[in-house]
Amino acid sequence: MAPSALLPDPEPEYIIVHAGKGTIKREILKGDKKKPTFETITQVDFSKMNSSSLEDRKAIAKEIGAAFRDSGFLYAANHGIDEKLQDDLLAVIKEFFDLPFEKKMKIHVNKSDTIKGYEALLETKLDACTRGDLKEAFATGDDPNDPEQNPPATLNRSLYPSNGNQWPASPPTFRKTMYAYQAAILSFSKSLMQLIALSLSLPETYFDHMSSFPMGGLRALHYPPQDVSTDVGIGAHADYSWFTLVNQLSATPALEVLNHNGAWVSAPPVKGTLVVNVGDFLEMATRGRYVSTVHRVVNMTGMERYSLAWFFSPSAECVVETVPGCEVEGEEGVRVVAGEWQRERLLRARYKHPSSVAARARGEL
Repeated sequence: MAPSALLPDPEPEYIIVHAGKGTIKREILKGDKKKPTFETITQVDFSKMNSSSLEDRKAIAKEIGAAFRDSGFLYAANHGIDEKLQDDLLAVIKEFFDLPFEKKMKIHVNKSDTIKGYEALLETKLDACTRGDLKEAFATGDDPNDPEQNPPATLNRSLYPSNGNQWPASPPTFRKTMYAYQAAILSFSKSLMQLIALSLSLPETYFDHMSSFPMGGLRALHYPPQDVSTDVGIGAHADYSWFTLVNQLSATPALEVLNHNGAWVSAPPVKGTLVVNVGDFLEMATRGRYVSTVHRVVNMTGMERYSLAWFFSPSAECVVETVPGCEVEGEEGVRVVAGEWQRERLLRARYKHPSSVAARARGEL
């Protein structure tokens, strides 16, 4: 017998992941265990997304479906968002994060019942093996108290606290620029929802009811360079949105996507594109046909990184159910109220927030 045959199999290695579906372990597959999987992120051209030809739109939808089944990620090219607006965004986001710490803390997330506002470095910790996520953030969300969001007259405003979104006084054009971008990204999101419906062989308008007042949130992010090799910008996680659109505003490669073998695949900035990824809502509704893929940010470039993520989820009162054609024989279908499901997961992720502490005390988490 060869000496190597006497050696025990190596202990499996795992990646620990935080996601809306809970904390999970993903084995890193090596040798004979490895399986075919993606090594790059697909780019999809959206230039004909508003074409009068249904066949043009179906062609884009087919590419979306293939990418969402394969990696759960894609680059969206020709998305139609004005380049100058994106340049203005980067400028005001940089200016905001350059403010003195005390000024940013005036709108700290703990002052908002919906966890909106400023979040400092190391406040979140998605990877228990690190000292925390080396990022600072500014977040907004669906809030009818902001007139820019044009809430429908039928909206149940009692679902929304008065202290939701918080806005900084400086830079003076920050709010205006963020809302200009939100209008543009929301328009693209509605087109993308229709293309996703086509990709699932559903009527194009099948998901339109989900965007009457969607739980859309912007999160501006600043990742300083990592000086410690064990640091992460943000730990491995999956999003609990329907989908997420990330604008990698600075040319700093740091986003990584976990493939099916447990290897990290780089998703560097590609000029003129948005990174689109499936969230837990869409994975749940398609019963895993579309994959909410684990990703992280590791900024070892020595440069600052700035990005702006848009988390698109259904309107709070929507009931998310298994999509026709995605049923699993012998298993009960999904049925969750979108707002309740998302809030629970948000509070679990922000466990130090007063609303989260109160919810745990009431036995709700």
